[in-house]
Amino acid sequence: MRIFIEPTEPLLFRTGRPFDAGESNFAESIFPPTPETMQGAIRAMIAANTTLVDSSMSIAARFGTDILIKLIGNQSGYGRFHITGLALGKRIEEDGPVERLFPAPVFLMKVKFKGEKDTTIVQLKPKALSGVVSNIPDGMQYLTLPDFGGKELEGKPKSPGWLTEKKLQAALKAQDDFLPQIETERDFYTLEPRLGIGMQNDTKTTQTGYLYQIQMIRMEAGYGFVVDIRLSEESDPGKFIDDSKTQKELGLPGRGWLTLGGEQRAAHFTVLGNTPQEGSIEAQQPGKRVYLATPAYFIKGWQPPIGSFTPEYKLIAAAINNPVSIGGWQLNPNDAGGSGKTARRCVPAGSVYFFDEPVTVRQPLTEYGWQIGYGIAYTGEN
Repeated sequence: MRIFIEPTEPLLFRTGRPFDAGESNFAESIFPPTPETMQGAIRAMIAANTTLVDSSMSIAARFGTDILIKLIGNQSGYGRFHITGLALGKRIEEDGPVERLFPAPVFLMKVKFKGEKDTTIVQLKPKALSGVVSNIPDGMQYLTLPDFGGKELEGKPKSPGWLTEKKLQAALKAQDDFLPQIETERDFYTLEPRLGIGMQNDTKTTQTGYLYQIQMIRMEAGYGFVVDIRLSEESDPGKFIDDSKTQKELGLPGRGWLTLGGEQRAAHFTVLGNTPQEGSIEAQQPGKRVYLATPAYFIKGWQPPIGSFTPEYKLIAAAINNPVSIGGWQLNPNDAGGSGKTARRCVPAGSVYFFDEPVTVRQPLTEYGWQIGYGIAYTGEN
């Protein structure tokens, strides 16, 4: 089941850095939201909107019912709930089709040559180099820029930003050194600083030294988040039920509301129907490039575990940006308290692994959070 979430207010997605009153005065916001943030918002949305339990019950009470625990889990598990797709989305016309957007693969670079007006998208390619000292495993190759034919670069290469689903599929399959201009999507949100000050509850006066600033995200009209939700079979957790039955089993209406991110900002959701397969990036074939659409956590840092691919892989190169630290907040549903989750250094979305022969991804490519959207991976033919 695919849903489209459209924010109606500025959003706040906190980073993993502590923000304690009186100690920190600036709270950053990250974008897009992490799988931790999205799974919490969606499971709360299901609890708030489902017709399977008494609508007069509080959300906390609903989470305690046996029906919901089996479907979406509780504090200790996720039940039959799975997130199998997570992306940005844009809808140009009201009630029109929704197009998904993904982070550009890291091996793509936007460059500008001296004397030329337009930028060009090029791709880094694995190449064996001699005389290079590195701490990467033996036998792995380095990513190099193509030969520019004597042209000189103006400035540093940059990431092209975000790609539509079709552009991403084309980029993962491309063989040419120079790629056609790729549509980028960097104008779908605006950062808005907000100023605040701590208050004393007993006297209703401001507190000295408690001035702070937070960074809010205002998304443009028509932009939001596309999430694919699946339910596993009760008798066989390794298999999904027919996707056409997911909405009915969850008891979700076709439209509704949810809260998203810090400060519980309002957003509207629409059920788009079954998760499309034909022509989508999910209908993937074995390929030599494996692209991460969402962050992934590996015990060995950036290296995926052996056994994640069929056949057994020989990794020859990797295009990876700096790690992202992802934590979260474990809420106590009985009161306003809770505790921080373990912060994990994750391989960021957009990273790509190169192999010497086509491989198939067996499952979400992660050693943590595979059920809630971590490590969603797609292959590209080449």
